Amino acid sequence: MPSPGAGQLNQLITIQHRVTTKDSEGGMVDSWNDFATDIWAKKNNLSGNERSSTRQGGQVLDARTEFTIYYLDDVGNEMRIVHNGKHYNIRYVNNFMEANEYLIITCDTGGNHGR
Repeated sequence: MPSPGAGQLNQLITIQHRVTTKDSEGGMVDSWNDFATDIWAKKNNLSGNERSSTRQGGQVLDARTEFTIYYLDDVGNEMRIVHNGKHYNIRYVNNFMEANEYLIITCDTGGNHGR
């Protein structure tokens, strides 16, 4: 797979990481902070399907998407991507050919929110 050209990196994304803090009553609260903003990416929608959310019924749409970006250190699967107001859970980060040139980040839209 050749490196993507600058013209293919035409989507702006933000990468966020989860931060757990204590609230005023001592309980733990999760929030998301920006790790990197205004990153140019190539977006590739891979697949989508519906699955049952409970035994009683209800459906959840689960879609897989890949984002390709220029190499960025310390991106991990405990993070998420925000693109056009939609959140994508990072499932796998591929440092293509270990060349530190670009990352192929596989995401889904399932409900784990970085867990």
